[in-house]
Amino acid sequence: MTQLKFYFLWLITCCLITESLHSAESAGDTTHTISGIVMELSSGTPNVTICLCDAATGMPLSKKNYEPIDWAKFDVDSTTTEMAIILSDDKGKFRFEEVPLGTYRLIAQKWTGPYKGLFKVHGTIIQLLGVAENVVVPRPADNYQAQIVLRPPGSGIIQFDQDVGNNETFMFLSTSPPEFDPILGLQAMGPAFLQRLIGVNRMPLGKTIVVGAPDQPVYAFFFAPDNIPGYATVEVPTAKTGLVRVPPEPFVAGWSDGRKTPPPNLVELGEFLDGHALSPRQLLDIPKLSNATSEAYDKRMKELMSQLSKKIELPEGRSALVGDILAVEWYRWLNGRR
Repeated sequence: MTQLKFYFLWLITCCLITESLHSAESAGDTTHTISGIVMELSSGTPNVTICLCDAATGMPLSKKNYEPIDWAKFDVDSTTTEMAIILSDDKGKFRFEEVPLGTYRLIAQKWTGPYKGLFKVHGTIIQLLGVAENVVVPRPADNYQAQIVLRPPGSGIIQFDQDVGNNETFMFLSTSPPEFDPILGLQAMGPAFLQRLIGVNRMPLGKTIVVGAPDQPVYAFFFAPDNIPGYATVEVPTAKTGLVRVPPEPFVAGWSDGRKTPPPNLVELGEFLDGHALSPRQLLDIPKLSNATSEAYDKRMKELMSQLSKKIELPEGRSALVGDILAVEWYRWLNGRR
């Protein structure tokens, strides 16, 4: 899990650099309660996993104080036990106590069998049981108005099969597309993707069936934490017939069977840069990597990862995002072109 820990820490670091971190700022010692019910049908649904997140970043919060988790202090398994995650009771009710003033987001999901931990292997089936956006604390004084009702976002079924021989692939599902090409790794998801996350699963043999998918396109991001990790994204159309089968999406990776070709928009951007004798390294001021420059290289890469959405002006009145220019460079590196 060492490689997995590294990339999750990298994701958290990069996502939080550009955010104010936490919209749920406490005011003195004033705390409140967030309570509600998960209702699949006409009655409450028991044993549903509900995660309390920061509305601004979409990131899970600590169960101890509802502040951002210091991911650097723990490995992945330990960190997930620190998350503000509770289970609904036998009547589907849930309650977060002593929550500071602020704005939050709730995500509800259920696996087959008992909950073991967010990134543990549960099984191939996950059931989406709703999200609550912009949950403001303090809640309304009227108890009825204060209650949050979580329901499945839809009735669609999505069947994913990444065709892998282990249980190490992670799937993140959102109603917003990833911001950048998966060659950028977990950072490619971007803030909007995380802010609209609706489900997650560790995929047994690369398989997951999502029940309760919304009646709109959704986007899956896959992460395979190998020694050389692989990443993939896929857009899933609306499940008009109730079931959508998604064929394996090749991972962008240096493996023998990994995808190494950029999409058309990055091919065109690379050709445009070549036509004007511009290199991504030149545009982004990336030092050539060597033993002597490794520290400067690492520092510059961290800076760029916090600026992926920044526009760079190009000739002919064009511009391109740092993330796209960096993706062009990384595809060239992946294919042995320096």
